[in-house]
Amino acid sequence: MEIGYVGLGSMGGALAGRLQLTHNLLVHDQNEAAVHRLMEAGSSAADSLTDLGGRCEVILLCLPTSDHVRAVLFGDDGLAAAVKPGTLIIDQTTGDPHVTRAMAEELGRRGVALIDAPVSGGVRGAEAGTIAIMVGATQEQYDRALPILSAISPSVFHAGGVGNGHVIKLVNNVLSAAQRLLTFEGMALAAKNGVEPCTAQTILMASGGRNAYMEKIMGPNVLNGKLAAGFTLGLAHKDVRLACQLGVDSGVPMLLGNLTREIYQMCMNEMGRDAQVDTAALVVDRIAGTHVVPSGYTLD
Repeated sequence: MEIGYVGLGSMGGALAGRLQLTHNLLVHDQNEAAVHRLMEAGSSAADSLTDLGGRCEVILLCLPTSDHVRAVLFGDDGLAAAVKPGTLIIDQTTGDPHVTRAMAEELGRRGVALIDAPVSGGVRGAEAGTIAIMVGATQEQYDRALPILSAISPSVFHAGGVGNGHVIKLVNNVLSAAQRLLTFEGMALAAKNGVEPCTAQTILMASGGRNAYMEKIMGPNVLNGKLAAGFTLGLAHKDVRLACQLGVDSGVPMLLGNLTREIYQMCMNEMGRDAQVDTAALVVDRIAGTHVVPSGYTLD
């Protein structure tokens, strides 16, 4: 069985790299350097999307947005023009569940299955094989995808039907995004009132304010001036925006989610959409007049 992977950015490249430890991959990306990195590790390169689509029984995607997924599937010379009935497409993008369900229905009429399997845990988690994979699929589709996804990480969860993987990923990301900002705010409050940041982090890690962001990112990275998260402000804003829209669509108040979205918009306006997401700490430092992020920080 030939497996294809489309989208070899920071996260897609790490996921594909993990998968190719146990499977032969045919890969495709507009970035030739990203393709060459996978080829050097043993993958083969497809000449085009249609070339990949015609040769693979299972195809994984990891792209910035659902709009990119639709273009890869249904655009000129897209995958849909070449994939055979019976093909399984696994979308690892953090996408819009409504769009995913619509695309799955459209492909289903052609005998092609599309399921969603977004991930959480960052590039390091993908590389280490510890990333969480959230799957939206029928039971039959999930059973077919599980051996492939388990080669990336053993932490694979069936969230329900198609689109549910993207639903729970949006819930995860709005929680994570808000946690990041609240942690920055709390650390700035401590620093402005005389508690040294590393001391504050140590105390909070032993207290009720402990959270995953403080433990995994703030302590080892931000307080050491390492702001390269492999994830941008623009993507964080997109994820929170999609979560808030899902709230609108389903009648769930998103008071804190909407506030989180607006703060990321403010940070994007100052730092740029393509700035690393943890540069939001620099915005908090500027507003608060603090120096939680040490001078000499790095962005790569």
